[in-house]
Amino acid sequence: AFHNVCRHHASLLAFGSGKGSCFVCPYHGWTYGFDGALLKATRITGIRNFNVKEFGLVPLRVAIWGPFILLNIERQAFVQQHDDDDVGMEWLGSTSDILSTNGVDTSLSYLCRREYTIECNWKVFCDNYLDGGYHVPFAHKDLASGLKLDSYSTTVFEKVSIQRCDGGEVQQQEDFDRLGAKSLYAFIYPNFMVNRYGPWM
Repeated sequence: AFHNVCRHHASLLAFGSGKGSCFVCPYHGWTYGFDGALLKATRITGIRNFNVKEFGLVPLRVAIWGPFILLNIERQAFVQQHDDDDVGMEWLGSTSDILSTNGVDTSLSYLCRREYTIECNWKVFCDNYLDGGYHVPFAHKDLASGLKLDSYSTTVFEKVSIQRCDGGEVQQQEDFDRLGAKSLYAFIYPNFMVNRYGPWM
């Protein structure tokens, strides 16, 4: 993967979704291949010491863990990751096994994608998420009715906070049980969260 920024005047190269054969900067037409190489820079004839090979897109480390594609934007040597176990240990530390079997596992299948825009500072949102269920009986009454809140627990690991709660016996009117028998909430530092309710993530 690469930073989504043209090396000339930092214009955004790509947005949305789609297919193409290259990336073309909408501002000055600089063109990049899928390998990040600068293929064409318009009107640069006569510029001294311009080396096309020095103006490719800046690479990012990429790894795959379960259904997630992870990007590491730290400036360090570019090394492609291939082993899910190594990725899990680097990203999740000692919780890698816990989340592989109780949070993200191969029994999951894609159902749909939903996006929510929350108008607040992301750190406030994370702080709220990590309050050990304190707000749930008041802010999420329907959710609270399906949980046994007295079983709520929080365990803090080196990179991850895991909150767990048993589900109640309340059956929903739908044909499926939204919560399942157990709930798991994982906050992965600094800003990644996984919510697992029985068979749903």
